[in-house]
Amino acid sequence: MPRWWVTLLLLGFMLVNFADKALLGLVSKPLSEAFGLDAAGYGHVASGFYFLFSLSAFGVGLLADRVPTRWLLLVLAVIWSVAQVPIIWTTSVAVLFTTRVVLGAAEGPAYGTANHALHKWFDDEHRQLPTSILATGAAIGSVLAAPILTWIIGCFGWRSGFATVALAGVVWCLLWLTVDGEGPAAAPAPAAAPETPADDVSYLRIFFSGTWLGTALLGFAGYWGLALTVAWLPRYLQDGLGYSVSASGYLVALAWVVGGSLTFGTGALSQWLTLRGVPTRRSRGLLSAGMVAVGGVLPLVAVAVPGRLGPLILVMAGLGAAGVVFATGQTLSAEISPVKRRGAVLGLNVAVATLAGVLAPTVTGDLVQAATDPLTGFSHAFVVFSVICLVAAAVGAVIIRPQHDAARLLPSSTTLYPQEGAA
Repeated sequence: MPRWWVTLLLLGFMLVNFADKALLGLVSKPLSEAFGLDAAGYGHVASGFYFLFSLSAFGVGLLADRVPTRWLLLVLAVIWSVAQVPIIWTTSVAVLFTTRVVLGAAEGPAYGTANHALHKWFDDEHRQLPTSILATGAAIGSVLAAPILTWIIGCFGWRSGFATVALAGVVWCLLWLTVDGEGPAAAPAPAAAPETPADDVSYLRIFFSGTWLGTALLGFAGYWGLALTVAWLPRYLQDGLGYSVSASGYLVALAWVVGGSLTFGTGALSQWLTLRGVPTRRSRGLLSAGMVAVGGVLPLVAVAVPGRLGPLILVMAGLGAAGVVFATGQTLSAEISPVKRRGAVLGLNVAVATLAGVLAPTVTGDLVQAATDPLTGFSHAFVVFSVICLVAAAVGAVIIRPQHDAARLLPSSTTLYPQEGAA
């Protein structure tokens, strides 16, 4: 099974995943009207998606250390499709909320499990580029979803969007059935061989390392921006900046293009630096912290800039810059983890980061609801996001030290990279 075909299929997995997420923001106004939701009520429904998201990400991550990932991914995608179906006809807020919780529980483990599956096909020094390609699934899925789903919703009504993403999930499942293995790096040492200290390292030692904690914190900041993009960016464009529904659909797609380009470009730069001997504390850690810092500064500037175009560009660039950490953070976490622990390590990394998804939509909704006008409310929300990014970037830049942590946690392994003090 060619590893780049697997990469392409896993990219498709993330395309469907983020089309599911983007849909709620695209139908936020007609859905809110149909269910009688104000801004705060819609924010609570959007946050419901993340109610079990983090818990499920860690639980399935533990399971991924014991069960073939190709079957786990198939089950997750099936649940996605089934969870969309009730929205096609329901008028009950309780059913709406429940389906969002179920969808979130199935989508929570998606990114960590997909990366665990992908890393079985690539060695560590060559993982950053395919991992970044996988991370661009968020952008590509949303770029495709925004104009296509906006057109479908305009022609057939907002409920047709849920039928469309359910069908896309089914199609992906059929394609995924062509994968017949776990990859050349799927298994640790043979069962007959004695385990090494690296095989026996505890989860807690990994979770309390500076590298893991720093990447989780950066991921939390990045995911706060992602949750804002998914749940509130269309409303910000319409109610805050005054763009039409159709124009906001294309602008949302543009925002994902910006984010995807930054993610892919940063990932390619990171791998280029790593392969040329730059320590991964710099090529992955400091690069990630720097991009999250940029993501914090730009929306803060946007709040003070008048007009529509300037704030739009700054907000898009800021949200996109913070999001690059989803690719580099997974590679950093994998770097300090043995294969037999990697599923849970990546899963909990996603779980902690995505706690931001529980908070960001509700906090933003409450701020918009309490403000004298929508633009003021969104400005307050962007200030909160900026502060989170800047704090996370400062801490992450100090405590992310992958070579140091790998040497401590994986004493029997041979590092591929120069030490952190090397030139």
